[in-house]
Amino acid sequence: MKNDFTLAFNEIVDTRALPREVVLEALAQALVSAYRHDANVSSNQRVEATVLPDGSAEMLLEKEVVDSIHSESTEVLLEVARERYPDAEMGDTLMVPVPISTRGSFGRIAAQTAKQVILQRIREAEREVLYDEFAEREGDLVTGTVQSVTSGALTLSLG
Repeated sequence: MKNDFTLAFNEIVDTRALPREVVLEALAQALVSAYRHDANVSSNQRVEATVLPDGSAEMLLEKEVVDSIHSESTEVLLEVARERYPDAEMGDTLMVPVPISTRGSFGRIAAQTAKQVILQRIREAEREVLYDEFAEREGDLVTGTVQSVTSGALTLSLG
């Protein structure tokens, strides 16, 4: 049986008529925002997330390779770094995996931030799809119905 993530993901893709990659990118951006907020990560430190269609996610955090850790959030031991990057050297800056759990790991505020990022990115993607659809029809004669008139803007329904 499909898990809740897959069902919700497919529903968003189908109802919004968006490419799967766009929705996955929105989810990855939301995870990065939530992690930054929850872990209090500096905006100068790179954070990357990858979300797979099955709901699994990988979060990578930029860290410096050191011999003794003074700050867990910005440094990684040489031995640990070499598990993923065999040729890592002292002073290198690497993208190190951060353990995350997508079920209940973020606080309420971070979860709200993630939700806002997802909604914003989906709205932007919908606008892009709509613009591309009508940009192809530039120069064509179309008929429509005026929906509303505001100062400097006219809303049309083109069917």
